[in-house]
Amino acid sequence: MKSIKTSKLKFVKAEATNTRLMGVIGVVVHWKDEAEREIAQIFHLDYEVYGIDGFYHLMGSMLKELDTLTLAVTGGLGGSFVSIDFREMVYLLKTAYVVDPNSVETHVDFEGFLETFLAWKDDLSTAEIVNLMEKINPPITTDIQAINFMIMRIVGCDRVSTIALWDDRTQIGYTDFLVAPFTLIKNTCHLMSEEPKGKLKDEISLRIRNEKIYRAEALIDFEHKYKLLVFKLKVNAVTHRIVSVEHVEDLMISSIEAAFNLNKPEFMIVTQLKDAFFERRFADNNPEMMKQDYAQGQLYIEFNDDNEHVMQNPYYLNGDIYAMYFFSRSGQLLIASFSKETLEAIDTMLISNQAYTESLQFICELKTDDPILYAYINSDYQSIFEFLSH
Repeated sequence: MKSIKTSKLKFVKAEATNTRLMGVIGVVVHWKDEAEREIAQIFHLDYEVYGIDGFYHLMGSMLKELDTLTLAVTGGLGGSFVSIDFREMVYLLKTAYVVDPNSVETHVDFEGFLETFLAWKDDLSTAEIVNLMEKINPPITTDIQAINFMIMRIVGCDRVSTIALWDDRTQIGYTDFLVAPFTLIKNTCHLMSEEPKGKLKDEISLRIRNEKIYRAEALIDFEHKYKLLVFKLKVNAVTHRIVSVEHVEDLMISSIEAAFNLNKPEFMIVTQLKDAFFERRFADNNPEMMKQDYAQGQLYIEFNDDNEHVMQNPYYLNGDIYAMYFFSRSGQLLIASFSKETLEAIDTMLISNQAYTESLQFICELKTDDPILYAYINSDYQSIFEFLSH
């Protein structure tokens, strides 16, 4: 790859996660400075609200942390890395920057890089943007996958990324339905009918030239309430690309109705910590997990290695979660999953790693009809059993 010079930095190579349709991307860029010293930068880019919301500048001895830090920043995105060139990298960073120009102010190391960054010009043509979007997104292989991605991006007010979803890649075929980005919590697709196009001579022509019509019901969080958006979509049956999107109606719904829509069982292993250093080792060994601090303890979220949950019908926002590990301040470790098979696999792993023998005391397994872990974490109860008894 030909090196391209910026002021003080010489571009060597870059790669990005193929997760643009999820609204977030991880980018790793390698440079050399004027003294030929190696420099690496890691970006986390959000195209809905937060802009450049993660930035790390590594050089010298810090480079030994590159792999671990890259995993920590991008491990939860559910994608794989693809190579991008300098101009594509500039486009990705610049288009994230305009989402929130103030986002870079929170990154201490960005100030020394800001002059170089602002001097770059985003000059990709429409055709080049289309090619980039093809590169930084997963293959579209089913109607449901295409519809879920489309609804997700519509709700996120992220129109550009949908280029990869349209049957005609050179244009975006919808107007904005929302004035601000919101979060898609659940989407349900219903096949309404199939429409043959043109004159059909045989069954093969019927199959190849068919268009399918779907009704999509999207549950979103809306200004601390819930709204159901209903869309009608036409999909090319061969390419699984979107032909058209029509907004049919939207309905405000109550928290009770929303909770009913989101009901699904949760499976849990309850243990007691015997080893005070187990959480520290757990965190060190799993840098890719997202850590969230609560008054009651620390929650670690393990995501799936891919975004296959986007192919599911219905789609759930939390469908990319593999498991959750909550270390309570009272010494309990709760391991939860929405899949019984996943919890069984974790249980087998703990047995084979002798975790029960050395660090954990197994107490019991639980199954609840509705998810309860987050409700317990946000409660004042010191024990999961106290929470369940009230």
